[in-house]
Amino acid sequence: MPLALTHRITVALVAVVCGVSLLGGCTSSVPHLADPTETAALTVSPSDTLTPTATPEQKQTNDAADPDTWLVTESAIGPIEIGADFDSTLTTIRSTGVGTLDCEGVAYGFAADNAYDILMIGDREGDSGAISEVSIGWNSDTMGVGPRTAEALGLGSTKDQVLAAYEDAVEEDSQIVGHTYVTIPDKDGVSKLVFGYRDGYDGAVSVSVITGEEPAYEPCA
Repeated sequence: MPLALTHRITVALVAVVCGVSLLGGCTSSVPHLADPTETAALTVSPSDTLTPTATPEQKQTNDAADPDTWLVTESAIGPIEIGADFDSTLTTIRSTGVGTLDCEGVAYGFAADNAYDILMIGDREGDSGAISEVSIGWNSDTMGVGPRTAEALGLGSTKDQVLAAYEDAVEEDSQIVGHTYVTIPDKDGVSKLVFGYRDGYDGAVSVSVITGEEPAYEPCA
């Protein structure tokens, strides 16, 4: 079953599907994607030759309508920047399908291919209307999808890859059993980039930019 944290919320219905997404702790259930059908195994005869196809280079252009192009930094994921106005940013990315829920200051949606989900949280404690967290969570059978850093790191990147790319990266335990993080602080100390890992998976199952101690586990609680 696909994974990201524990439960999954749809945008249209303020609901959650138990299993794997950025939002944990919600209890309502909604229809979920059917399990993929089995496909016949590929049989290659001795005379056949399989030619590898090069993967096109993905450039992060920060197209607001295409989350796959979003650039991940220590202060933003694409056009969703820490400290920016929540409502204005939501308007900017509206074409992605990300929308608000009935819990205040939380917006949620999926990538067009359902490969990952997107979570944006506003500053509800300070009531400033500013964004305090943005996260993407793995939600498919394929790693290596979604927004990437300038070093091409993101969902699916291993701890070793992240630690090697950032001199100030630190591995930390989570308050949630079975979860760990690799964090990279913003130079201004306002926010930090967080790669989330879960026991049993080598690659990152979430990528977040936050102002708190660790990514929200139950943002609608």
